[in-house]
Amino acid sequence: MKNVFVYPGCFTPPTRGHFRIVERAAEIFPEIIIVCSTNPEKDRTRWFSEEECKMMWQHYPMPSNVCVKTFTEYSQESADFANIVMIRGVRDENDMDNEKRVMKLNKEMFGIDKILYLLAEEAFQEISASKVRQAAQAFDFKTLSEVVPPAIITQLLEKVLDAKNLFMVVGRPGSGKSTFLEMLAKIDATNVHINTDPFSKTIKPLLFEKFGKNADLIALAIEHAQEMTAFVAPFWFNCLAKALRKVPKNSNVFLEIPYGLKAGKELYRYVGHKVLYVGCANQAENHRRLVNRGTEQHARFADAIPGLSESRSLAEKHQFRFYAVDTSTTVTELQQKAEEFAKNL
Repeated sequence: MKNVFVYPGCFTPPTRGHFRIVERAAEIFPEIIIVCSTNPEKDRTRWFSEEECKMMWQHYPMPSNVCVKTFTEYSQESADFANIVMIRGVRDENDMDNEKRVMKLNKEMFGIDKILYLLAEEAFQEISASKVRQAAQAFDFKTLSEVVPPAIITQLLEKVLDAKNLFMVVGRPGSGKSTFLEMLAKIDATNVHINTDPFSKTIKPLLFEKFGKNADLIALAIEHAQEMTAFVAPFWFNCLAKALRKVPKNSNVFLEIPYGLKAGKELYRYVGHKVLYVGCANQAENHRRLVNRGTEQHARFADAIPGLSESRSLAEKHQFRFYAVDTSTTVTELQQKAEEFAKNL
C-alpha cells in the first residue's frame, strides 16, 4: 500500500519554523499533506479555527508538492489511516517527551504507527506557535516580524485587539490622510484613527540628545536613514503598543504610518497586510498643499515616500490587501468617498 506523508498540527498560527519543516519534508517525499487539526486539550484557548489556520498557510511560498487541508476535510476523504506516515518536527528533549504521548494517542485513535521526526534547525528551535501568540499579546513587533509573515501578524493583532480590521494607512505628508481618517471616525465611532505623528514629539528630545540640539532631523531621516531608524525603532514601537492597548474592542483600526512602504522602513513587516493608500493624484498637487499649509520643508521627506503607483506595485508583490483613495477632490466628494469606504468595512 502506498504511503501517505502527512504533517499534522494545530498551527495556531503556522510559523516559519513549521514552514521550514514543510520545505525539508517536500525535498524528501513525493507529496506532503499538511493537516490543520484540533487538539482537545488546547481547544478552550484556541485562537483560530482549522479553516482559518488552513488559510494562513497560503501566505507561505508553498512547494508544488504540498497541499493543505483541515482535519475535517482529510478525515472525510480518507477512511483508512493505516498507510499514513506522520511527519513531526521536534526542537528539543521536551518535544521528544511530548512525542511519546502523541505516538500513543495516534496509535490508539487512528492506528498510525509510522512517524518520521525532523529535528528543527538551530535557527528555528526557539520558535513555537504559543510563543508567537505571547509575542502578539505583548505587542512584540520585532519577534513577530521574524517568525510569521505580515498577513499572519495582522490576524494575530486583530485577535489580540478583538478588532474587525487593522489597516496601515500610507501616503505622503499633506495628502489628506488625516482628513479622510477623521471623516471615517465621525461616520462611525468604531473607526479608530491612530495618528503616529505625535510619536515624533515624544521621541524628538531623544533624537536631539543623540544627534545634537541643532540637528536637521528631516535631513538626517533622509541621508542617514539606517542609523536614524535603528535608534528610533524601540521608542516608536513602544509608543505604538501604548496606543493599541487603548483601542476599544470591535473597532476598525487605522494606523496612519505615511512611510510604511518606504524602502528601509518597510513597516508592513510589523503591522501591514491591509494597506490603505490615501493621496493626491500627483506630486505637484502634493507640493502645493505642503506650501499652502506652511510645511514646504517636508517636501524632501514627502518625495522619498512611495506614491500610488509604487505603493500598488509593492502591495501586489507582497500580496497585500490594497485599497486606494484619491484625495484630489472637493471636501464634499471626499466625504462621499469616506462614507462609501465605511459602508464596505
